[in-house]
Amino acid sequence: MTLPVDHIHNLDSYVTNEGEAFESVAGADSVKMDLWVPSECVSVHLIDVPTAPKRKWPELIPWMLEDRLLQPVEEIHFVITGHRVEGQLQVIALSQRDLQEWQRVTENAGVLARSMYPDYLALPWEAGRISVGWRDGICLVRQGATEGFAASPDVTWAMINNLLAQEDNPPRLSLSIPDLELVPEHLRQLADINDAKVDWQFAELPLHCNLLTGDFKSTVPSDGLFGWLPAAALGVLSVVLSTIYIQLASANMAEQIDVLETQLTQGYSRLFEGRRPEPQDVRDEVEQQIELLFAQRQSLSSAPVAGLVALDKLMADCGCQLRSLSAKDQELVMQIENGAALKERVLNIPGYQVAIQAGKNDNAIELRLTSSAQGVAQ
Repeated sequence: MTLPVDHIHNLDSYVTNEGEAFESVAGADSVKMDLWVPSECVSVHLIDVPTAPKRKWPELIPWMLEDRLLQPVEEIHFVITGHRVEGQLQVIALSQRDLQEWQRVTENAGVLARSMYPDYLALPWEAGRISVGWRDGICLVRQGATEGFAASPDVTWAMINNLLAQEDNPPRLSLSIPDLELVPEHLRQLADINDAKVDWQFAELPLHCNLLTGDFKSTVPSDGLFGWLPAAALGVLSVVLSTIYIQLASANMAEQIDVLETQLTQGYSRLFEGRRPEPQDVRDEVEQQIELLFAQRQSLSSAPVAGLVALDKLMADCGCQLRSLSAKDQELVMQIENGAALKERVLNIPGYQVAIQAGKNDNAIELRLTSSAQGVAQ
């Protein structure tokens, strides 16, 4: 038998009517429950937020409320809900004797109370609406997220009239009352009325309003560990799977790096001669090779070398012999033996001026090649 949430008044009926069955289950493993308790035994107060550090609030608040209570503060249990309304702090106060009595009832019913909440908080709530429910001749009223009360019908209608009169824009009224004759006529005309009963099992638990705090804190062994086991298992599984994924991804990445390094070094060997460098040295080696190629290109573009390259095709198969060569600035002067064949060729070299003069003998010539950039006319 499992009753995770119920009203404490229902525990008496279990003991009276079904006590043997309930106790047999409780004897094996006591039922752990969250309980609703009578709201007429609690009072809700709004106070200015203490200026002292928060850790000192439990010591200060009882004396701040001393003038509002009918019992000595030493006999009152205070619960700070932490809910602020218009800059104020909300505090629930109730007799320690009532709490002790409720704990005795749960023990007699074979129940371990995990938490207790004022039962007006079991009513539905929405902004701009006052909800009124019914419990065994008592009206439960909830007018805020954590604000409400419980009272007899006559007191309840008077307090609701007061709440409506305080607002320039009166809130809507929702009544769940079994007998409409109990409701004043003017409130019936304003209200949405139904006969729904409070569902103790499925009402939302306002955890910050738990009355079992401080010296009355529940000693029930927490089910939190077992409740969190599935989530913890999923978390561990996620970590394991993530670790495996990272390892596989790392191995795959290392393999890809090896392939890329091999391709890199092979590509270097196809472009340049010499030894194959290590992958981490390829970049430096390539930069050096490129600098060398640029230097070679610049050398080949210099006037003497460029002129010789340009003459290469013109002098092919001419049967002539180079006797001497001199270079000065942008000019080449060549003494050529058996150069008669060159006289018959069209020596047209773009960017250069070519001049041929007779040499010291009949078959010798002097060929002068001058860069046009120098502006030298032959």
